[in-house]
Amino acid sequence: MPGILDHVPDSHRDLLQSPLTATLTTIDGRGRPHSTAVWYLIDDDGQLKGSITSERVKFKNLSRNPNCDLFIIDPENPYRTLEVRAEADLTPDPQKATVSKFAKLYNVDEAMLLAAGDDRYTITYRPRRIVVNPPSQD
Repeated sequence: MPGILDHVPDSHRDLLQSPLTATLTTIDGRGRPHSTAVWYLIDDDGQLKGSITSERVKFKNLSRNPNCDLFIIDPENPYRTLEVRAEADLTPDPQKATVSKFAKLYNVDEAMLLAAGDDRYTITYRPRRIVVNPPSQD
């Protein structure tokens, strides 16, 4: 399976490879958008992933409707953006392996990301469409 970087022009790959914060938009039970700030990473398999707990609204929304949007704004140029319109796959992460990867990438204490009893899931974003601004010349 091709990795996320195979779908993103060279001009915007750095936005996925940097430890930035994105906006994840899901659809709630009433069909309305729900947006929240999230971290993301490209995993060893080349897939774009996130990590959430089952108590979060975004988990409940994605369980009901996997359609979502991950939107990244370049912190140095707010006119430069990357949007990943995707379907989310949720996979249980009882060992919290994805959390360890986030702690390392974002340079935070892993204990800060772990809470006793958290029921963790890894989100794999399956891109349906990638939108970049400004449009790539690649």
